[in-house]
Amino acid sequence: MQQPEVQTQGKKRIPAYILVGFLGSGKTTVLSELVSWCLERGLTPGLIVNEFGEVSIDGEAIRQEGLAMTELTNGCICCTAGDELVPAMREMASRSDIDLILVEATGLADPADMLDELTDPLLWETVEVGGIISVLDSKRFVELSNDVEIARRQVIFADVLVMNKCDLIDEQWRGALESALPKLAPQARIFAAEGGIPYEGIETLLSHTRLIGQQRYGQHARPFIAEERQKQDHTHEKHEHHDHDHHQHGAAHESIHTCSFALDRPVEREHFERFLEQLPATAYRAKGFVTFTGSSETFVFQYVPGFVFIRAFSLQDRSLLRGVFIGLNLDKEGLAVQLQACLSPAIAQ
Repeated sequence: MQQPEVQTQGKKRIPAYILVGFLGSGKTTVLSELVSWCLERGLTPGLIVNEFGEVSIDGEAIRQEGLAMTELTNGCICCTAGDELVPAMREMASRSDIDLILVEATGLADPADMLDELTDPLLWETVEVGGIISVLDSKRFVELSNDVEIARRQVIFADVLVMNKCDLIDEQWRGALESALPKLAPQARIFAAEGGIPYEGIETLLSHTRLIGQQRYGQHARPFIAEERQKQDHTHEKHEHHDHDHHQHGAAHESIHTCSFALDRPVEREHFERFLEQLPATAYRAKGFVTFTGSSETFVFQYVPGFVFIRAFSLQDRSLLRGVFIGLNLDKEGLAVQLQACLSPAIAQ
């Protein structure tokens, strides 16, 4: 797919696609597929990857030699790390070899706040919003949308919805979701997906995102955001009072936080897997790099409730042997004790 060129004062504006989705929805997997699709077609993507914690696990997992990537860590780019986004976008857009920009937000990012950042006057001449791609976990979305307001807002503001992990639900559940989602996001195009890959293909996903993005934003992104916010706030007031100002989003960050632990010593794999499987329900996400006793390999691990994935990974920087846990009011000391118990007896001593 050739990216449409929009000329502004003789300069090419680079389309920026925003990738959002709650913790564990599969954003990084979708991002990896988008990157692969671009490279296969001779397009050069610029990546901006935001992590809520201080360690960029996702950034390392998709790192490729020669790929332009900026990592913004230890804060959400719609809040504490927001001041870093515009400079990162300007630097990326200034490169003559970049065809498009892919921005992966944290699982707690509010897309409305991100649109505010990406329509900053400093970016008007060089960057245009290509569209918002929201990834949701088909199996968990109903539960999350009832409990976590930001999970709903990530859908409400989407241009396209990637209904990921459809292989984990039955046809009846899928049909119910496909009927319910348009009530939250009537403007969005829905793409059922498995393993981060839409059944209709990456090219169709991007082309629809671009088309809808041009129709919704164009040169009027900021007025649209204000109008959309008023509409959504009015809708929620019919049910209960919600204040969707920035301070409420910040309050969500205060209760949903991250814990990071060094995993620079090998652990017993069986004990470690059991530890992940028994994480409390308030642990929404865990990820990191680890080594196991009896093996010289490094492994990447991923966790969302009900699912543990571990595979071998060639890690160049061993300082990244860490585990990151994200959840609601997590017991950091308790997690540290449980991780310590995963060490083999000889190492623990």
